[in-house]
Amino acid sequence: MNVLVDGVVFENTHQKGIRRYLHEVLSRTNEDFSVIMHKPWVGPVPENWDIIQPLGASPESQWDILQRFRYRENAKKWREKIRSFNVFHSTWFRLAPIPRIPTVVTIYDMVTEAMPYRYFGDGEGDSLVKTRAIEVADAIITISEATKTDLLKLFPDIRTKVYAIPLGADHFNLAATSSVSKTAADQANGAPYVLFVGDRAGYKNFQALLEAMREMDWPSGVRLKVAGPKFSPVEEACLRLLELEKRVEQCGFVSNEGLADLYAQAAAFVFPSLFEGFGLPILEAQARGTAVVANDMAVFHEVAGDAFIPCDCRNPSALAGAITKAMEPSIREQLINAGLENVKRYTWAETTCRTREVWARVSKNFA
Repeated sequence: MNVLVDGVVFENTHQKGIRRYLHEVLSRTNEDFSVIMHKPWVGPVPENWDIIQPLGASPESQWDILQRFRYRENAKKWREKIRSFNVFHSTWFRLAPIPRIPTVVTIYDMVTEAMPYRYFGDGEGDSLVKTRAIEVADAIITISEATKTDLLKLFPDIRTKVYAIPLGADHFNLAATSSVSKTAADQANGAPYVLFVGDRAGYKNFQALLEAMREMDWPSGVRLKVAGPKFSPVEEACLRLLELEKRVEQCGFVSNEGLADLYAQAAAFVFPSLFEGFGLPILEAQARGTAVVANDMAVFHEVAGDAFIPCDCRNPSALAGAITKAMEPSIREQLINAGLENVKRYTWAETTCRTREVWARVSKNFA
């Protein structure tokens, strides 16, 4: 089977979670695949990946007969190559480069439709593009049952072509179980901190976490470390206004190894997001032996099982209290042990195997 994959998520720096998903799946599949790129690749290209560039525009001058002839010949060869693929996998709602290629599209969440007032992109535009990709797809992969449920609320007639395939979490090595006996202070080398990872705008609800740090229930002496984009001028002003400059540390974008260490040394990991399609950082934290606090919603219960403390993360006081609870030694040890067991349910090998089954099913239907 020959699979053509849309490489849009490898053309930017902000879709890190989706890039992780595609990289892990493609690195494990034994199918022949190529990645079509419309813009320059951001970051190193794996040596064994075949990259296809788009054809580009035809020559503008109608009098340049030689150039037009060469373009037509190249266009013919390009279309023949594209037609040789059995499946096109759309990673961010792009349509197949030519018609009549069996298409699989991955839907990560329905946040643009559920929370347009909190979405920090072009909500209306993104939703229209997503809708078109859903309508033309021959199969749709969602990354959780919760996202599948959300999708079918808006598109009930596509039920037979939707497959929920969860992500993996074994890109981080499991922490040694002996580490659970450490106290929060020991694990953080005497300076306990709570960790936040990822984007912070809109529905990510970062502001509530900052406000929680000023609540009486926030654990004494515990700082906050933030991995992700640099603070904006508005965020820096907010930190000054809340008098949190010395209690919040910006770590920036870190390597996989650095992120694994941040998780492992954190007293707790907090994920206050108000809407997600899966919640991969929760599993990353569990894999590194870290207690998790997250918003009380269906997708996190699906992904994290009972190995996290759910709370209403819209309420700063409730969020502060949940973090304090997660740092109590007996509860923390229970959360860490449960998390290490829970994360074993999620492997990239299983994600890849089930994705290949969808590719094969779609390809067979068009054989």
